[in-house]
Amino acid sequence: MAFSIANTEGKQILKLEGAVTIRHAQDLAAQLGEHLEDALPLVVDAAGLEDIDTCILQLLYSLRKTVPAFSFGQPSDAFLNAVDRCGLRRDLLGGREDL
Repeated sequence: MAFSIANTEGKQILKLEGAVTIRHAQDLAAQLGEHLEDALPLVVDAAGLEDIDTCILQLLYSLRKTVPAFSFGQPSDAFLNAVDRCGLRRDLLGGREDL
């Protein structure tokens, strides 16, 4: 599967792997709405991501605005390239240049 959501060690982890595109957007949004817990921080693990499209980046941007504690692990180059192409580094990653 292109994504999974797990609760471990007091945090929620959204793992994105392979290609996550518009084909996954509706299911991803539904799963996030169903499984996210408000009080737990969310970490997005995009280390294994090979392809992501603008639709999913927009979903992540919206998620960042609604989840109180939101961060990224070590995202893949494909993820960072897509974020930069869309001009969303500051909005998604807080302008972090160390990624």
